[in-house]
Amino acid sequence: MIESNFTINLKEKANRNFENIKESIKGLYEILNLTIPKDHKNSIYYEIGLENLSALYQNLLELLLNDYGSRDFIKRLKNSEVEVDIPFYDSHTEESEEYNCSCD
Repeated sequence: MIESNFTINLKEKANRNFENIKESIKGLYEILNLTIPKDHKNSIYYEIGLENLSALYQNLLELLLNDYGSRDFIKRLKNSEVEVDIPFYDSHTEESEEYNCSCD
């Protein structure tokens, strides 16, 4: 089967996106480890942070492996049936920024 450049570019972009997500999760883990003192590594906040990072990665993998569900989700995402905005609050200014998905 001959693949077009369009298909190859989409596959490369998907691989880059996945690698970027993995690096972001690793970066958040490193920040969590750097910001919580060693004597507080058993704190509830540290445990909750680790659980959330682990759940994020596990759910990402499960979503990618669920072919039918992923196709349906993408269809709903493109039709704006799924809420994708996540407000991130700046604790210093109490203002929020919303990061929107560009689903092109």
